[in-house]
Amino acid sequence: MTRRSPGVVRDAIMAYLGTVKGNASVAEIHAAVSEALGGRVAPSSVRSYLNINTPRVFLRTAHGRYRLAGK
Repeated sequence: MTRRSPGVVRDAIMAYLGTVKGNASVAEIHAAVSEALGGRVAPSSVRSYLNINTPRVFLRTAHGRYRLAGK
């Protein structure tokens, strides 16, 4: 797995959730981030960023489901 520059995973998560109507599962977010970055991304990186930034940036709408807080 390649080490990514700071903020790359964050930017991919934000970009994906910005396009989603409603909410998305962690698995959907992880798949979209991996596709956007063209390679494998550790699922824990996605989960960690979501958890650390809830509820300031993301809202947890159900177990394992998130959306942008301001959306």
